[in-house]
Amino acid sequence: MLKKIRNQLKNRFQGNRDNFIGIDIGTRDIKMAEIAPGPLPQVAAIARIATPANTIDDGAILQVDPVVNAIKAMLDQAGSKTQKTVTMISGRNVITRYIKLPKMSPKEVASTLKWEADKYIPLSIGTDMIVEHLILGNAEDENPPQINVLLVGVPRKLIYQVYETFSRAGLELLAVEIEPLSLWRSIGTQSTIRQDFPIGRDEAFIGLDIGAKATNLAIFQGDDLNFSRYIPMAGDTITHGVAQATGLEFNAAQVIKERDGEILFGQALDEAPEDKLILDRTIKASLLTLIGEIRRSIDFYRTQFKKGEPRALVLSGGTAKLKGLPMFLQQELGLPVVLGLQNISIKEQAVNKKFKEMKNLDPAFAVAVGLALREVRE
Repeated sequence: MLKKIRNQLKNRFQGNRDNFIGIDIGTRDIKMAEIAPGPLPQVAAIARIATPANTIDDGAILQVDPVVNAIKAMLDQAGSKTQKTVTMISGRNVITRYIKLPKMSPKEVASTLKWEADKYIPLSIGTDMIVEHLILGNAEDENPPQINVLLVGVPRKLIYQVYETFSRAGLELLAVEIEPLSLWRSIGTQSTIRQDFPIGRDEAFIGLDIGAKATNLAIFQGDDLNFSRYIPMAGDTITHGVAQATGLEFNAAQVIKERDGEILFGQALDEAPEDKLILDRTIKASLLTLIGEIRRSIDFYRTQFKKGEPRALVLSGGTAKLKGLPMFLQQELGLPVVLGLQNISIKEQAVNKKFKEMKNLDPAFAVAVGLALREVRE
């Protein structure tokens, strides 16, 4: 399927000179990535800007005007003139369900869910919902044969609000999707071309995107998205721990975490001064709850889906930059861990010279890159 995706991408971009932008509106930052056409996608520009205070709550836009102004400023910073854009929506407002249906054609699945979606997603709770689905493939060891289907429900008013925001920013919003699909494109598809990828191309692996407020876990196998889960804890959990341990306010603790935060091992742990040891212990303790949720997610996947055992983990998101985190996850989960967006192709004619000279993208941009690849359809 990945080969098919690459071929479709090649054909699509060769016949289309337009670039595409992915915009990831997060609690801490708004990030964008622009993808340029070519035989294989190239990143033409990236940029980020701080999310205006008190404008985003669990993925929902509370104040449109400040977000519009921030998006405009970010695009100016990137030097981007492209208007065709894709974004995503996340948080507790997004309801996802994994279901099994008798094996049938895509047309029959759509017809069935038109009448039966309310069995799985509460459509009668007083909220007007938009419900979409994605066929994930055949269920293993089922008799009679069945297929796995991902159902996604989002309140209609939130989608309208997103479209209003992007329209007022002067952008043409092509689609609004959920985070696991963007990770599938940027992390999942990239695994086939990475020379340092630690497992075989057809083996299952985990994509783990740790942001500020939430973590998104997805399990891929070859070119398929098998499973995903939204976990409402992430980098801010660590920051709260640091604030409690140091007696600092949250914002000051955030600075300390980003500047001095490091997970220590071996000799470094033996030789560290007391303040570094306190920070190390605090970070490790703050991560244990999240790691417990990751283990539970993997166990649920094993029992419910009976597909390939995950053999590696690809880490992305802003918290992925925490020093020592890949090694800590590797020790705790017993899986090799690599960072996402390494050795990605940068367009030679990139607007920003400093960006053009980069070899690895910040893993915080994984979602934005995947969103920009939205036009690569099956």
